[in-house]
Amino acid sequence: MSIRRRLPTIERVGLQNFSIYKERPTLEVDIQSGVFCLAGANGLGKSSFLAAINFGLTGIVANPDRSAFASTRKFYTNNLEYSRHYFDGRIEELDRDAAEVSLQFTVGTRRYELTRNLFEPEALRFLRIVNHAGEILSIETDDDELRHENYKRLLLEDCRLSSFDQFVFLQHFLLTFDERRHLLFWDEQVTTPMLYLAFGIHSEDAKRADELTHAVNRAESQRRNAQWQVTTARRRMKEMGASDIDEAAFESLAEKHQNLVDQVDAYAGELHRLQREAADARLDLANVSAEYQALRHQYDKVFSQRLKSHSAPHLHPLVVDALQSNRCGVCGTDDSQISVRLSEKLDNHCCPFCDSTIERESPTAESFESLKQVDSELAATRDRVKAAQVRRDRFDKAVDEALKLHSNSTQALDDFETANAKALPTSDGSISSLLDQRRLAEAERKRATERRDEWRDKRDAARRELEPLQRALRSAYETAETEFVPAFRELARQFLGLDLDVFLDTADKTRFVLGLEVQGTRRRATTALSESQRFFIDIALRMALIQQMTEPGESVTSYIDTPEGSLDIAYEARAGAMFGKFVLSGKNMIMTANINANQLLLRLAEVCGSEHMELVRMTDWSALSEVQASEEALFDEAYSRVEAILSSPDDSQGPVPL
Repeated sequence: MSIRRRLPTIERVGLQNFSIYKERPTLEVDIQSGVFCLAGANGLGKSSFLAAINFGLTGIVANPDRSAFASTRKFYTNNLEYSRHYFDGRIEELDRDAAEVSLQFTVGTRRYELTRNLFEPEALRFLRIVNHAGEILSIETDDDELRHENYKRLLLEDCRLSSFDQFVFLQHFLLTFDERRHLLFWDEQVTTPMLYLAFGIHSEDAKRADELTHAVNRAESQRRNAQWQVTTARRRMKEMGASDIDEAAFESLAEKHQNLVDQVDAYAGELHRLQREAADARLDLANVSAEYQALRHQYDKVFSQRLKSHSAPHLHPLVVDALQSNRCGVCGTDDSQISVRLSEKLDNHCCPFCDSTIERESPTAESFESLKQVDSELAATRDRVKAAQVRRDRFDKAVDEALKLHSNSTQALDDFETANAKALPTSDGSISSLLDQRRLAEAERKRATERRDEWRDKRDAARRELEPLQRALRSAYETAETEFVPAFRELARQFLGLDLDVFLDTADKTRFVLGLEVQGTRRRATTALSESQRFFIDIALRMALIQQMTEPGESVTSYIDTPEGSLDIAYEARAGAMFGKFVLSGKNMIMTANINANQLLLRLAEVCGSEHMELVRMTDWSALSEVQASEEALFDEAYSRVEAILSSPDDSQGPVPL
């Protein structure tokens, strides 16, 4: 029996201290059914909005520079560390602890509310899960990590999945088309686990298939490596002459040695990264401190030039500092009552230093405004100095910890090499004598032969276990093909205007791919389509897979960082029609787009109307650049064109089945 998945439908997004949005660092937006379109100019943080939502849901942000996909489990674990640092630079130093994303969404009949700090991928600061009867299912706890584990357990129940990495995989590779521009077509590493989940295979079987696929390919890789070692050892023995010497301990020593070397290299790399960050932090502190001192000098100069010290002592730099810090600038005394005593003297028109009576004079408006301006700049710069000091201290501490780890690992490597100096190769690869080299080559050949045979047996065993799961997938695809292929064909035709079909194919003995058939001809390369066209065809595939994976009419939210690229206006309009058809089938979409003369948004607005589409001005959230601000009227005009269509009578026909 085919199993349909249930996936999140976003209803509300909240961002707290999201520093990248200078105009609205704290905001909350309701997401209506249909399209939520965040439109704006380049560089305003549109992609960061999608990244924040995905981080809230999964705890990770996908690293665009990460090596090839291996398995759903490795994708999740490999991206955790990258995600801990993703928002560095996007969130100001003093906002780190308070920077949060809050989400409200539904999965099936349950409503989820959660809050996650943007630097804590495996913890939740708040979680509330309520079923259709109003019963609270989430546990009450003060442990943020335990709260996150509770979230994962209940989410998997609702999504009908077996592991959290399956959910993370679907969220980042199916539901999200982001700035990575990753394509599903012909990518067998990603397509294979996607198909097991999309076509109704039980999630435990899909999980096992993913594990077995990874095991087969790992075993085959290890078998090839071992065969290469056999060949290399035979070549060396032929050059030196044969010898039946067993060196069983060498492989274990060499492996331990390599592990220690790898550990030293890893700690060295992290230390180098942190040292660069610390150097940048110290430089930033030096710069902002110099700026603060320059402003202090400017303040002193304006004060001495424009005002008499006896007429306005409350503006004297020493008095200002003492009032703010409770520290006497003359003798250095720290006392919480200093500001109180100074204020009493000033209120009684008495000089704080000599107790002389002050003749009050009113400074000119011009001088007073000048002092206010400099004082305001001083206050703002003082906050920047504090933030820079916090950042410097954080990285200095991290460098100290990294130095200890690197030092300890280096010492461990030195101790190991000293203890095993006679057994380990020297720098030129030789052992202590020719006899030892012969013995080593023979031992290597024997061990490599054993490893080759062992990995071959493991590969074949995993293949045998995988075969029934592969047959089940082929059968499930054939059953669903009558719905899935027409759904893809309709969406793709909306965009490209050609008859496109998709077919299931095998990449090797373990992996599957989806091929493309253009007007009856199978294409195994993408050269017939432009890059932008390939992007939208791949989005059409995702939409068809979402339709196939979920119940008809059941809502789910997809996320698209629109790749308008170099599409001409005709294809832009067709892409908008394709998006609209998907939305009118009952699915939801959060998308970002550049606001320009883009026909995509205009056609999407025509298809969806205000009932199924909301346009949000990104320019209200984030500050425009100088160039963009100078042409702000152009942005307003482009927004107005889309808003005019949305405000016209809605002619849409409601949900349309695909």
